[in-house]
Amino acid sequence: MTDPRREMLNEAVARNCAVVISLPSAGILRHYKSRFIGETPIGIWVEAEPAEHALIGELLTTQSNVGVSFKRGPEKVTFLSPLLEYDARHSINDQTTIAALLIARPAEIKTLQRRNNYRVKVFKDNVLQGKIWRVAPRAHITDRPMPSQQVTIDVRDLSLGGMGVAIRGNNGEPPKISTEDRLRIELQHGQITLLLEGRMRQPSGPQPPGEISTGIRFNEMAGDFEGRQKLSQLTRIISEMQRQEVRRVQGCVG
Repeated sequence: MTDPRREMLNEAVARNCAVVISLPSAGILRHYKSRFIGETPIGIWVEAEPAEHALIGELLTTQSNVGVSFKRGPEKVTFLSPLLEYDARHSINDQTTIAALLIARPAEIKTLQRRNNYRVKVFKDNVLQGKIWRVAPRAHITDRPMPSQQVTIDVRDLSLGGMGVAIRGNNGEPPKISTEDRLRIELQHGQITLLLEGRMRQPSGPQPPGEISTGIRFNEMAGDFEGRQKLSQLTRIISEMQRQEVRRVQGCVG
């Protein structure tokens, strides 16, 4: 059975995601921003901070663990693992070299749920349309998927980190979807059409026949310019829905 935490890590490495590296030093941790830059059968390459070369040398000698953490939607993924190698001129391509650390593949990976995002309920007059498709791991999110890949959903609530949904199968059959599926998500509200990527959360409790009531977590969006644009658009959608929710409570919605 596939470990979803290791799938998160593998996907983050493949996407060269931003990470925070924590180096122990004299009883404290020194944190610095980094990113995944590659992998080997025994370890994962991350960008190193050249100014920390002396501390890195000590950690290599003592085989001390270093901490690695990165965000994935509303979750924070963390692990501890020893350093295996320091390469001051690690080749990224034919023209570029950087300082890099090879960190052993972790024995254990932990996730921490971050649910600080306000969730706005979705009503019919919110005019929010949501669609999802199961897509291949290496497919580009903007590629048009096959109709057979679409999964029918009703969106129940929305936040910056994800959305609550009811996923329905065809003709009373269970929906063809799992927590391991990579999802292409399309949200449309007014003039805004937003393409996101995410995964279904593990459903909990009894489920109605032919339906799954669960959540979909969005992948991290703030790592680059395109991600920040998407986060801004999603914030606009939620803000407008919040205003509608306030008007509803105040009895101003007809």
